[in-house]
Amino acid sequence: MLYWTESAGASVYVRERKIGHIEDIMLEPERKTITGFLLEKRNQDIRPRYFPFIQIRVIKRNYVYLKSADSIKTLTRAERKKVVLSEDFINNPVIDEKGEFLGRVVDIAFDPGNGTIKEIILSESILEDLWFGRKKMPVLGQVEFSRELISVDKDAREEITELNKGLKNWLVTKNS
Repeated sequence: MLYWTESAGASVYVRERKIGHIEDIMLEPERKTITGFLLEKRNQDIRPRYFPFIQIRVIKRNYVYLKSADSIKTLTRAERKKVVLSEDFINNPVIDEKGEFLGRVVDIAFDPGNGTIKEIILSESILEDLWFGRKKMPVLGQVEFSRELISVDKDAREEITELNKGLKNWLVTKNS
């Protein structure tokens, strides 16, 4: 599994030639998948450049190799309306079916083989993150994405677990 925060800034290559780095992701909310990656904008670019997920030959934390130079496309307005970028997604609230706040999205984990979103990493607050650590929520069928928020049902809520990376866990482990 790869995390968005790990792949942001990764170098993108066609054969051995570097063509840029990843600036953003393109999510398709209905399918809960990553459909592509935006490249950094160059001075002469009017519209953002991107490459579809299916054009990836190899993807790792800090680099991506594409199948060919033809993989790079220009993002049209019509295509932009169909996807959600991380800037539209990160920091969105996650709420349950009763409207209760569960946290904010701080990262997503995806399958590098097919782009399926597997987990959402949640943060309640900086203090909670420091003491308890962040939480992860598997992306199940009952998780609905939008540009404004993410809603989950009670089954998805019950699947939220702590990452156990907070100071509390570290102090308990160290003192044991």
